[in-house]
Amino acid sequence: MFTVFDLKNSVPLSGEETAAVWRVLDDYSRTAAGAWLRGFPFRRFELRWCPAMTDDVMGAFLPSRPWTVYLMPPDAEVNNYARIAWAEYITPTVIHELRHAWQFRRRPWLYVLCSLPVLREFTLERDARSIGREAENIVIRAIGWHDGRKFEREQREKARSGRD
Repeated sequence: MFTVFDLKNSVPLSGEETAAVWRVLDDYSRTAAGAWLRGFPFRRFELRWCPAMTDDVMGAFLPSRPWTVYLMPPDAEVNNYARIAWAEYITPTVIHELRHAWQFRRRPWLYVLCSLPVLREFTLERDARSIGREAENIVIRAIGWHDGRKFEREQREKARSGRD
């Protein structure tokens, strides 16, 4: 089971990985669904890979670390391009966690109250899941806008050079 103690081994995303997330978040914030992010200082957040996270827990926000979002990292063996692609792919999780940060900043005392196990599912999580689901479709389209051509170029270059 994942606990807050598992966050101690987390590491910041690289500059390229963070930039990839910010690009997708910028696109998302320009949509009607992402309007809530427009006045929210999301670029102030530190994004960190937490190796203890799995498919069950892909992200976390803690009021005790109010400017940090923790994320499930890509596989250790992947190349830099795949790490950047993973950073873009996991952006709906970032959006979900930023929504929790947004909830916390609006009314900290209510956020803490709603964090109680039973209430959490009907209050905080319901809202954040709704935002995250809506963001998934937008992010899927946004990812292609940023890297589709670069990916195709790299594939052609690999084919010409005889690499896999």
